[in-house]
Amino acid sequence: MSIKLTTHLRISHSYFFMFSPIKSTLIKILKKYGYNVEPGIFSVPPKIEMGDLALPCFDLAKKYKKNPVELAKDLSIKIQDSKIQRVEAVGPYLNFYFSPKFYNKTVLRNKIKFAKSKKRVMIEYSQPNTHKEFHIGHLRNAVLGSSLVNLKRFCGQNVLAANYLGDTGVHVAKWLWWFFKKYQGRLPEMKTDFLGKIYTEATFELEQNPDLTAEVSLMHQTLEKVLRKNFVREKMDENEKLIFEIWQKTKQASMKYFFGIYEILNIKFDLCFFESEEEFTGKKLLTDILNNNTLPQIKKSEGAIIADLREFNLDVLVLIKSDGNALYGAKDLPLGIKKFKKYKVDESVYIVDKRQSLYLQQIFKILSLLGYEKQIKKHIGYDFVTLPEGAMSSRKGNVVVFDDFYEEVLKKCLLETEKRHPDWPKIKIKKTAQVLALAGIKFFLLKYDNSSVIVFDVEKALAFEGDSGLYLLYVLARISSILKKSKISFLSGNADLLIETTEKKLLQKIAEFEEVLIKANEEDTLNGLCVYLLELGQIFNCFYHDCPILTVEKNLRQARLLLCQKTAEIMNIGLKILNIESLQEM
Repeated sequence: MSIKLTTHLRISHSYFFMFSPIKSTLIKILKKYGYNVEPGIFSVPPKIEMGDLALPCFDLAKKYKKNPVELAKDLSIKIQDSKIQRVEAVGPYLNFYFSPKFYNKTVLRNKIKFAKSKKRVMIEYSQPNTHKEFHIGHLRNAVLGSSLVNLKRFCGQNVLAANYLGDTGVHVAKWLWWFFKKYQGRLPEMKTDFLGKIYTEATFELEQNPDLTAEVSLMHQTLEKVLRKNFVREKMDENEKLIFEIWQKTKQASMKYFFGIYEILNIKFDLCFFESEEEFTGKKLLTDILNNNTLPQIKKSEGAIIADLREFNLDVLVLIKSDGNALYGAKDLPLGIKKFKKYKVDESVYIVDKRQSLYLQQIFKILSLLGYEKQIKKHIGYDFVTLPEGAMSSRKGNVVVFDDFYEEVLKKCLLETEKRHPDWPKIKIKKTAQVLALAGIKFFLLKYDNSSVIVFDVEKALAFEGDSGLYLLYVLARISSILKKSKISFLSGNADLLIETTEKKLLQKIAEFEEVLIKANEEDTLNGLCVYLLELGQIFNCFYHDCPILTVEKNLRQARLLLCQKTAEIMNIGLKILNIESLQEM
């Protein structure tokens, strides 16, 4: 994976005093000499020999109307402080070399904690459709969403994790139509592959016989009528009761299936919304808007109800079709309002396939026109996942369903763990294999930018070397083994003894952690954190090979054990954010 982590991280000022004692100290020193600087202006030098922190003087020189090269040279002569060993001017850059006593102690003692934010954020993610199987495309959404929830909570935000399940709509109508047409309404044992099989069969039949679409439309109308009657507690006839019973049972089977997968993935939601609950409210909302003419952009057109957003360069959105069947927008609008009114959120985040970008812009615009213009509405898009064999489609029946995919990955991990540890009890082998499998899957899905298409390679995902989740678990297991062998329950050491090149590199990388988290939080992507953890692991391994730990004299041993302990702390926090469980041994 050729991803380079930018070392010069621009950080919002509001985060600064929460986490950066090194930069805080330097800013205070510069202020004594009459220069006010923002924390985001600093950068990490590309080589450890060039110092611990650098200050590019371009912006500063412009602000104070000086030449950047002359300003750097002038400051390198002036600045003196007990915490700084020396300052060097390299062209328009100032390179700072801190005293090991200050720098090392500060990095190792820094407690990674963010101030709590009053802003209330709801992150809606996963959103599978009932009556379909959960495939690896759904998996990317779920893994990304749960990790972003963890990240934002760690960064101090008040986050509600929400799931919005598609339990009605044309896909359910299509399923019910074929179920009654082919299976005469007789339910076999409720297996998820049966649900997916019926949907695939229905799609194939409609492609062969497009004239049957009218029957699906009729079923869709009937389903909406049945759900409306249930919503208002209106009496149903026998046929409607049967349709409702089948819909309810198959929905429950889908839900049991989905939440079984969430349990495996360690994904939890604070709230679950359903399309069926929003449909009736949405139709009423649109009727009220039309009757009161409160929003001129929403109008009738050839029997349908549309939102004409061409004046905002957002085209036309059909909300209810001419046959009376509600589309997604008719249900997303009332849910959007509910988030702001009932749950009092300040920001509503939607994690949805990036191909839905225009649609969500349309929904956001309508919500703003309805009076919710001050609330933040954000779409975090992502691209699809495929395997080396090619793309997938649930319509065509060639999806890679989660169960089969996870079973294949888990099987490989079981075999590898048995091979490495034939003496382990079976239950320990199984537990370890499960952790390895999930670490491999999650890390592979998160190490790419959201906008990247992912071609999932099982062999690379499960490699113990390279850019994999298993590599990080291996590094952590190594650190755990070192700390265990040390037989020291409480570590305290002289941190200024850490002066070797790889020790300084490791300290410098540890010092970057909060900024990496802030950047990930601001950009809504986890790939930067993944790259950081890989780099941290690689630097630790270099330190491990270059610097003996348990065989050196006591004071240096204690200092190096402290460095091991801090590295493990950072890696554990990072993996927890990625929703990856760690292991003590592998």
